[in-house]
Amino acid sequence: MAKSTAYDAAVKSWHWYSRDHALAAALLCRRCAELEHNPDPPGEQDRAQQLPWSAAQAAEHRTYAMGAVLTAFAFLEASVNELLASAAEDQLEMGGGRGGLTAEERAALVGLQQAWGDRGPSLLERARLVLHLLRRDPFNTGEEPFQSADVLRRLRNALVHYRPEWRAVGAGRGDDRIAKDLANLSIASHPFATEGHPFFPDRCLGYGLASWAWKTSLAFTDDFLTRVGVQPVYEDLRPRLTTGPGPTG
Repeated sequence: MAKSTAYDAAVKSWHWYSRDHALAAALLCRRCAELEHNPDPPGEQDRAQQLPWSAAQAAEHRTYAMGAVLTAFAFLEASVNELLASAAEDQLEMGGGRGGLTAEERAALVGLQQAWGDRGPSLLERARLVLHLLRRDPFNTGEEPFQSADVLRRLRNALVHYRPEWRAVGAGRGDDRIAKDLANLSIASHPFATEGHPFFPDRCLGYGLASWAWKTSLAFTDDFLTRVGVQPVYEDLRPRLTTGPGPTG
């Protein structure tokens, strides 16, 4: 959306990046599923290293899986931030003047955004405080969709702020925090996984985890915006936000 001021020739545009993140997360999940469905046979160099799959395709597969997880969380973060930022704009949807909130509610969100500035609390805490400020039904932090969203937050942090360390190997899920979190999700190993390698990040980063991450992010955001009482700006994209079928075998 573009706008201009009465005495200024400059034209400004507004972009809802949550829409881009949504499309990207779903697409990356589908690409991950496609590779798991139809993996290339190992090449000569792969066979020389006794690999049962193509190393190049395995690297591509992990790229899609990691990208899906990170973009899924970026979608959630963008959606919460867009609600707050749009509250000051009369001509915008969601938190803006065309989004359904009252003038008093919008002013409260603007004040909250100004108080936080560039810092403020963590993302999920922001969502909780918005609901409290607007006197909406709160999240139960011990139930869905909040619980899974919190696991997604920790997974994203484990990837973005990754700290190299020795990790448990073998059939178990490992003893580090994120591995224990993911163990409760029943995420299956993917076809490019090497048996005996650590569950996180080696054996879990595939379509199953990518699809879970995107569905978790979308479910939380849908629930949050429903509680707030505004229409998602990505509503028209629903048919394109599917993750595709899971791998067979």
